[in-house]
Order: sequence, then C-alpha cells, then structure tokens
Amino acid sequence: MAATSGPQQQKAEIGVKILAEKKTPAYILRLQLGASQLNLYAFITVFDAEHTIPPSELIELLAKNNVKDSLDLEEVAKFCSKAAMGISQEEIRIATGTEPIPGKDGWLELAVKTGGDDTAFIEDEQGNVDLRNLQSFTNVEAGQQIGIIHPPAYGSPGITVHGQPIPPLEGLPLDLCAGDGVELSADGASAIATSAGRVVFDGHTLAVAEEFVVRGDVDFSVGNIDFNGVVEIKGDVLDDFNIRASKGINVSGAVGACRLESDGPVEIGSMSGLGTGLIRCRGDLRANYLNQVRVECWGNVSVTHELRNCSVKATRAIIVERGSISGGEAVALDGIEAKTLGAASGVKTRLNAGVYFPEADRLNTLRQQQRSYNLQIQRIGAALGPLGKRKNLRKALQEAIELRVSLLTQRKINLVTEKKQVDAELESFKTEEHPSANPKINALGSLMEGVVISLGETTEEIKNKLTGPISVIENSTAGGLRFLEHSPLQVMATKIEAENISAEESTPDEEQNSAAN
Repeated sequence: MAATSGPQQQKAEIGVKILAEKKTPAYILRLQLGASQLNLYAFITVFDAEHTIPPSELIELLAKNNVKDSLDLEEVAKFCSKAAMGISQEEIRIATGTEPIPGKDGWLELAVKTGGDDTAFIEDEQGNVDLRNLQSFTNVEAGQQIGIIHPPAYGSPGITVHGQPIPPLEGLPLDLCAGDGVELSADGASAIATSAGRVVFDGHTLAVAEEFVVRGDVDFSVGNIDFNGVVEIKGDVLDDFNIRASKGINVSGAVGACRLESDGPVEIGSMSGLGTGLIRCRGDLRANYLNQVRVECWGNVSVTHELRNCSVKATRAIIVERGSISGGEAVALDGIEAKTLGAASGVKTRLNAGVYFPEADRLNTLRQQQRSYNLQIQRIGAALGPLGKRKNLRKALQEAIELRVSLLTQRKINLVTEKKQVDAELESFKTEEHPSANPKINALGSLMEGVVISLGETTEEIKNKLTGPISVIENSTAGGLRFLEHSPLQVMATKIEAENISAEESTPDEEQNSAAN
C-alpha cells in the first residue's frame, strides 16, 4: 500500500470546483480550485511509484487549464517528488492568485495643527518656554472648519489562478466620533468647531480642548509626545510612554521603560528601563541613575550615582561622578571615568574607550551580514552537492530534482550578488579622524574583578581588584594595559603614553652612566 501524506478525510469547502482529474493504473490525480479561485490544490493517490506523474506532465496539464503565472514551481517539485516516493497527498496548494487590495479607507484631513506636525514655540523675554503657550496646536474659533472628511476609495483588483481579474474592494468609511467642541456638517464632509481652543485627534475622536500642560506625569491622560522643540515634564514618565523632541527633553522625576529621543540634550532624574528603555540624543545626557537602559548619545553622558546593567555609547565621555558602572557595557570616544568600575559580585562589565560608536556599530553590522551570507551560500552548496550526484532515477523524480537544483542555484546567485555589495562596502570602509579620541579609563575608587577593558588593540579582563585612583591606558610597546597614577580625563592617553615611552627609552642610558661612575 502506498504511503500517504496529509489529512485522510477531504475537507469540505462550499463552492469548490474540480478543475481536472486524471486516472491511470499508477495514480489518481485531482486538481481542485478553491471557491475564491485564488488557490489551486492537488490531490494524488499513488498505486505505482515507478510510473507516477513527473513535474513536466503536471505543468503541462495545468497550462491546458490556463494555470501558468500563478504556479508555485517549488511546491510542484515537492508534490511530484513525494509522489515518486509512493506518498499519496491531499490538498497541496500548488498555485496561488493575488487577492484584491481594499481601497483606502475614508480619512480625515486636518486643516489645523494638532502637535504631530511642525511645532512653533513662543519664548518669553528670558528665553523660557511655557508649555501652556506652546504653538504646537492651532488655536481655533467657533464655526471654523477644522477637518475635511474624505470618502473611502476603491483599491486594486486581484487575479485568480487563471489570470482573470477580481474586482477591487472599496475601503471602509471613516469611523469618526465628534467629541466635545466639534460637530459634523449635514453632508458629513466637514468637521466644524463649536467652541474656541485647540484640536485634539486620537485617531477616532475629534475634539477641541482648551489647553495642554504637562504639570504632572506622562500617562494615559497625556499619551506619547512628539514635539519639534523642548519638552519639559514636571512629574514622571510611566512605562511605555515615549517622548521625541527636536530641541531637548527635561524630566524632573523618574522615567520607566520608555523611549526618549531628542536632537538636543536630555536631562532626567532616573530611569529603570527593564531592558527595553532607550535614550537616543544628539546632545549631552545627564541623569542621577540609569538601570537596564540602552543609551546612544552624540555628546557626554554624565551620571551622578550609578550605571547598572546598561548599554551606554557616547561620542564624547562617560562619567559617573559619585558612583559605579556595574554590568553591561560602556563605549566612549573621549574616555570613561567612575568612582567604581565593576561590582563585588564579579559581574561582567565591559568598558571600551577611544571608539566612535557609530562607525564601530556599522562595521559590526557589515561583518555580521557578511557572515550570514557566507553561511547561507555554504548551506545551499551543501544541499546542491548530493542532488547533483543523483543519476538514473525515475523520470518524475529526476525532473523534480532538476527543478529543485535550478531554484537553489538561482537563490545562490542572488545571495552572491548581495554579498558582493556588502564586501565592497567593507573593503572601502574607512574610519574618520577623531581628534578628541581618548582611549583612557579612570577608576577613582576601585577597579573590580571581572571588568573587561578594551583600549586600542588590547582587550584584558581584570583578575584582581585594584584600588584607585588610577588611570588605565594601552601599553603600545609591550602590549597589554598600563595601570598608572591617576590623571584627569582631559589629559590625553597619547600624551601619557608618549611620556612613558620616553622614560623607558632614557632608563638604560641612566643605568649605564651610573655603572661607569
């Protein structure tokens, strides 16, 4: 008895159509079209695996029934391969059409600013910005049109497995609720303000509010904030509420697992990111405490008390003024300084100074892509090897294998082409000169066991606790690291190393002079 694959009972589907059926002593083949005419399924019962249907005959049978462009050649190859091995199969999808795309839903065209677009700010004589006076929203008057309601449109037609068009679908009408201070016109085409204020739209309800002031926490009553200017929060920012500001962010309280992104500086009280929190800023970052936060800062990172289990990258310096850096990683171009580096528990803390992280991250991404392409190409090559050695097989199985080889070969060609682009970028990749680069790390109190330090070409793990204050730089002559008397972070590692090399070179001469006397 032939083996079977798939469910033993035929699934009932209303409106299905038998497209073709072929009965031979070796097999019974049935091609069944789904009710939507978007899917074609093949069923086969095998009696004699030696004489089952090859891919070419199945493709020819489908072509006679106007199934060509929608054919899935890889599924045809698998279907015929299993049949050639004596496996009966049911409801195997071998051709797929294109579903019609619904048209654009009805939508609201706002005639005023609601805060999601460009924002203008009004400063007082002292240059301060009061959120109550921010011009991030357009002030409206009663009777003013604030929005135009557009009807839904038709989308793109679909295509059946036979290549016949399927009529396009119309989008959904706008589900708009008129909130406080808003009414819809009689023809449903316009939204009109019935009171003065500013417009608020949450995607469903359109309303006119009198003011927007963040005096407390950022929570559901406020939502995410996206301003083209400075954002100041006088309370806390709760988990999952994100803030983007073009000119800076200032949070007086604590920040949860959120995203803070700014083209300017960021200053916060503390942040517990729970592994998902992110701060990305183009200016300096100041905080009292950061825990499980990812930081990308195009400036200095200054923390008062502690960086714990964070990934912090800065294009300037990373400084923890009165506390520690424990766990996670810290990467800085202009050096790293803290009272304590590492933790008594020996938790791994990785420190890398003198590195411009945007370049390093891009280089690492390119290398990962290169490794991925190499692995995929290698796996395809390993799969093609055994397939190419299989000769003198039954016609159906031989054709199925040849089709599979053709598909894998094309996939390999595409991967090789993509890999060449990555290889070319890697080959031409050049790092820029960064005059402020300072591969130097200062431990003002303690340098704990388990800290992994990378400076220049050297990476070394601290095996025993060291007591500070000390400065750590790379030993460019003997390799490894130099643990030296503390010097301010502003003193460049290159200058210190040059002085040490000069001292080392002069020592033999002094010893010879002493011996001569």
